Amino acid sequence: MAIEATQQSLGKDQFLLLFTKQLQYQDPLKPMGSADFTAQMAQFSSLEQMFNMNDNFEKLLKRQESLEESASANLIGRQVKWGEGDEESTGIVTGVGFGEDGTYLMLQGIEAQVPLSEIREIYAQQ
Repeated sequence: MAIEATQQSLGKDQFLLLFTKQLQYQDPLKPMGSADFTAQMAQFSSLEQMFNMNDNFEKLLKRQESLEESASANLIGRQVKWGEGDEESTGIVTGVGFGEDGTYLMLQGIEAQVPLSEIREIYAQQ
């Protein structure tokens, strides 16, 4: 019979609860050394900083997506070029869409939606 090991991450609340329980039930005749206590506090501090960094990265990503969406609206009416080599095409942007996979452009006379990331050149409005 195979035993499956599941990995679970320890959140900051669980870590703090575990840490306080450890302090509560430690042997009074053999208390935790100051070096061990300092190391665990440093781990908790590092964990807190990682959670804060993750929150900040998520906020930054949302702002970046918002800026990309705003900037892409300025492409309406402009001619763009996408693709490479023999697959290179041009078209006039008639609309902008926003999906789970990112921002895409709708082009005049073309049924396919072109992802904004595939645009290679943008020409001035005429």
